Amino acid sequence: MVGERQLPRRLFYRSEYVYDVLEAGIRHTFDIQKPRRIHDGLVASGVAAEGDFVAAAPVLEEELLLVHTPAYVAEIRRPEVLARLLFLDPGHPWDERLLEPFLFASGGTVAAARWAAAERGIGLNLGGGFHHAQVDKAEGFCAIADTAIAIRVLQQARQVERVLIVDLDYHHGNGNAEIFSADESVFTFSMHAGNWCWIRKHNNRDVELPSHTKDGEYLAALEQHLPEIVREFRPDFAVYIAGSDPFVEDALGDFDLTEEGMLARDRSVTAEVWGRGIPMIVVTAGGYGEASWRIHYNYYCWLLAQER
Repeated sequence: MVGERQLPRRLFYRSEYVYDVLEAGIRHTFDIQKPRRIHDGLVASGVAAEGDFVAAAPVLEEELLLVHTPAYVAEIRRPEVLARLLFLDPGHPWDERLLEPFLFASGGTVAAARWAAAERGIGLNLGGGFHHAQVDKAEGFCAIADTAIAIRVLQQARQVERVLIVDLDYHHGNGNAEIFSADESVFTFSMHAGNWCWIRKHNNRDVELPSHTKDGEYLAALEQHLPEIVREFRPDFAVYIAGSDPFVEDALGDFDLTEEGMLARDRSVTAEVWGRGIPMIVVTAGGYGEASWRIHYNYYCWLLAQER
C-alpha cells in the first residue's frame, strides 16, 4: 500500500509556532516546545533538512472569518482576554505575541491543506489541531479552529467537496463536531475518552473508549470504524488530528497505548486514507508531558522514509 509507491509529502513549520511562556497551574503539563522538538529531532536524525520545512504565512483575517465570528476574532486579539481563555495569568503584561503561535500554526494547517489538495499528497504540520475551538469560543487550550478553517478554504476554492476528519486525540473533537454539526459534507469521526458534546447528524461518529484501553483494543476499535466510514462516505480529502495523548506516558490521558501501538495507529490511518488515494493533512493536536513529541516524531520519520 503506502510503501509500494512514491509518497508526496511536505513539512510545515516555523519558529513562531512556539512562544516561550511560563506554564503553571492547569497548563503545566502542556509542552509548548513540542513543534520545535519534533523539528529539531527530524533535523538531528537526518530525516529532514532545514530546507524541507515550509514556513507558511499566518492565517488571514478573511480565513478566520470563514469559521469564527468577527466579535470572537476581535476578542482573541486582546492579549489579556486571550490569556484568560488559555488559563494564563491575565495580570501578566502579555502582548500580541501570545496569539502568534495560533495564527502561524493555523496558517501552516491551511497551507498544508492547499498543498495536499493540489498535489494529492500528505501535508505534515508540526503544530495545529486546535480541535476544541468553536465558532465563538475558546476551549481546551484551543483558540483558533485551524482544521475547520482549512476545510472551508478548500471548499470555497472548490478544491474539495467531501472531507473526513479523523480525530484520534485522547479528548473528544467537540469543536469541529459543533462547527460542522449541520454540514453533511464533512464527516467528523472521533475516538476518545469521553464525549464533550452530542451531535445528531448522519456524518458524525463518536466512539468512547474506557480508561486503560490498550493497544489491541484501541486498534481493533479503529479497524472496526474507520474502513467502514471511508468506504461509505467516500471523502475526497481527509484531516488527521493525530493527538499523542492516548500514549501511556501522557500526563493527562489514561489510555495505555505503547509507543509501538501509537505508531501502529498512525500507520493504520495512513493506509486507510492514503492507501485509497485520498490526499490528507496531519496536525499534532494534544499531548501532555515531555515525551509527547516522540509520538509525532516516530510517525513523521516513518512517513518520510516511505518516499526513499
